[in-house]
Amino acid sequence: MAIASGVPVPEVYVLEQEAGLNAFAAGFTPSDAAIAVTRGGLEAFSRSELQGVIAHEFSHILNGDMRLNMRLIGILFGILAISLIGRTILRSARHMRVRGRDSRKDGGAVAVILLTGLALSLIGYLGLFFGRVIKAGVSRQREYLADASAVQFTRETVGLTGALKKIGFGAGSLLEDADSEEVSHMLFASGVPRLTALFATHPPIVERIRALDPRFDPAEYVRKAAAGRGQPAPASGPTREPVPGTREARARLDQLLQALLVLTPESVSETVGNPSAAQVQHASDLRHLIPAAVSETAHSPAGALLLTLALLLDPDEATRERQTTRLAAFLGPDQVQAVNALYPAMSELGMPFRLPLLELAFPALKRRPHEQIRTLLAGVNDLIGMDGRVDTFEYLLSRALISLLRDAAQPPRRRTAPRARLAGSLAELHILFSVVAFLGHRDDAQTAREAYHDGMRSLLPGVGNWPDYATPAGWIKEMDAALEKLDTLPAMAKQALVQALSATISHDNRVTVSEAELLRAVCAVLHCPLPPLLSGAG
Repeated sequence: MAIASGVPVPEVYVLEQEAGLNAFAAGFTPSDAAIAVTRGGLEAFSRSELQGVIAHEFSHILNGDMRLNMRLIGILFGILAISLIGRTILRSARHMRVRGRDSRKDGGAVAVILLTGLALSLIGYLGLFFGRVIKAGVSRQREYLADASAVQFTRETVGLTGALKKIGFGAGSLLEDADSEEVSHMLFASGVPRLTALFATHPPIVERIRALDPRFDPAEYVRKAAAGRGQPAPASGPTREPVPGTREARARLDQLLQALLVLTPESVSETVGNPSAAQVQHASDLRHLIPAAVSETAHSPAGALLLTLALLLDPDEATRERQTTRLAAFLGPDQVQAVNALYPAMSELGMPFRLPLLELAFPALKRRPHEQIRTLLAGVNDLIGMDGRVDTFEYLLSRALISLLRDAAQPPRRRTAPRARLAGSLAELHILFSVVAFLGHRDDAQTAREAYHDGMRSLLPGVGNWPDYATPAGWIKEMDAALEKLDTLPAMAKQALVQALSATISHDNRVTVSEAELLRAVCAVLHCPLPPLLSGAG
C-alpha cells in the first residue's frame, strides 16, 4: 500500500496485549507515521480483511487525519486541564481558615478564590462536553471517508465489510487500556463501551457496512452465522498474499519498462494520494521482484543505511571507486564492502525500484542514531557530485531522502511564515520547469523550450512575463532554494504544479519511465505522494 501510494512505509506495531479487533494510525506527517494492529485483529482477520483495514488506515495518513486526530487530543486535554485547575483550587480552598481582625477581608478573598475555582471547573467541563461532541461529529464523517477510500484503494468491498462484520457480530473492538476513550477517535472501530449517539466517535457498524453493501441484512447474517453458514471458519491468521510467478511478474515489468507511457496532466494530478487498483497491483509486482536478501537489508536498521548509500552509487566504475573511497572516511571496511556488494542488485533492479526501496528502508533508517544520520546527510552531496556532474534523478532522490529524515527528526511546528504563492514564485518555477524540460528533451533544445512554455502556460495562464527557457547550468543550489520555497505552496497550488509539470514532460504526448520517475521524485520532495505512473492511470 505504501509503494502504491508513493509515501514512506510507516512503522508497524502489534498491540500484543489487546484481544479486541482494532487498529489505528498515528503521527503528524507521512514521514513519522505509524500503524498499529491489535493481536486479536492480526489473528482473526483474513489477508483480504487485513488489507481492507490497512487501506482504511492509509486513507487517514493520506488525507491528513492523523494530524487532526493529534490536535483534537491536545485541544481536549487543554480544556480538561482548565477544569482540573478549577477542581484543585476548590479542593485547596476547603482547607483555608479565616482568622484575626482582617477576617472580613480574608473571607472575601477566599470567596473570590472559590468562585474562580468554580468558574474554571464549569468552563472546563462545558468546554470538554462540547469539545467531545465536536470530536465525535468530525470523527464519524472521517470514518465514512476512510471506508470509501479503502474500497477505492483495494477495488473491492469484501475485505473491509468482512472485518466490520467480525467486529460487529463477533469478537468486538474493545481495548483493555483504561485510557482508550481519549484515543477512540483514532481507532478503526470504537474500542470503548457503547456510547450515546452524541459522543460516538464512529458510525454504527451496521451503517458502515450498509454504506459499502446496501443489501446487507444483519438479521439474515446473524441467522446464517448461527447456522454455521455466515462467515468462514476462524483461521489461525491471515493468509499470505499469493506470490506471482517471477517470470510472469518480470515479463509484466519488462513490458512497462520498454513501453512509453501515454498520460494526460489531469490523470497524473488526480492520482496524488489516490492510487488506482492497477497501481496497487504494480506495487505488488515490484515488491515480489525485490530479492529476499535486499528486502531483509532494507528492513534492518544496519542494512537500511548501507542500502541507501548503494542507491546513490554511480554506474561508472571509476566514479564508483572514488565514491567508495569517500565512504571509507565514515564507514568501516566491512560496511564499505557491503555497500559494494549491494550495488549489483540495485543496478539490476533499475530505476523503478529506487524510490520504492528508499521508502521500504525509511522506517529502519530513521531509527539510526542521530549522529549516523547527520553523517549520512553530510556525505550524500559528495557521493552524487564526485564525477563533476550531477545526475538529476540522483539529486532528487537524495533530496527526497533528506526531506523525509528531516520531517521525521524534527517535531512539527506551527507555520508562522506566509505560504508561497505561484505568482510570487516565478524565479523558482523557472528553475524547476527548465530542469524538467531539459531532462525530458536533452537532444532538442527547441522542443525543450516548447515543453517549458507549455508547463508554465498551463500553471500560470494569466501571466505572460515569466523568464524564457534557459539550459540549466550549475543549478544545484538554485534548485535547492526553489524546491524549499515551492514546498510551502498550499495544497491546491501543488496540485496545479504537478499537473503543469506533467504537461511539460508529456509535451510530445509520450512519457518515458525515466521521466515518470523524475516527476515522482520531484513530488516526493514537495510532499505530494505520487503513485507509480502507468498508462491510463487515474
